[in-house]
Amino acid sequence: MTAPPRCTHADQLRHLDGQWLRLAGTYLALPTLKKMPRPGRGRELVQLGEVVIALEGGAAAYDPTAWEDSPAYIRLGEGRRPAEEIAAFGGRRVEVEGRLALAPPGEAEAAGPRPGATLLEPRGLHLAE
Repeated sequence: MTAPPRCTHADQLRHLDGQWLRLAGTYLALPTLKKMPRPGRGRELVQLGEVVIALEGGAAAYDPTAWEDSPAYIRLGEGRRPAEEIAAFGGRRVEVEGRLALAPPGEAEAAGPRPGATLLEPRGLHLAE
């Protein structure tokens, strides 16, 4: 069996939609606004386990609806990531394998924005060398 392609830049993703690949980038946990802040008070953010892998380049390379300067973020799986994993890998360069879905199936279009590019069935998450 041949090794899956290794992707580090957004330009490499468009032709790999639906395929198994190895994604190499920066592991970022995305904070969520807990509630709207009162005037004069700071924002209160919480971690809900949403994680992305940030790649070099911009999202416009694989998503025609993205703004030109949008960062290339690929969601890591469809569910929440464990707090222990976030603590171990947050802000660090990682590699992970999975199946790329540039436009994964989601809820009905009327329910909200379409889900972003996602690495489905992620496995083998480790620090990049």
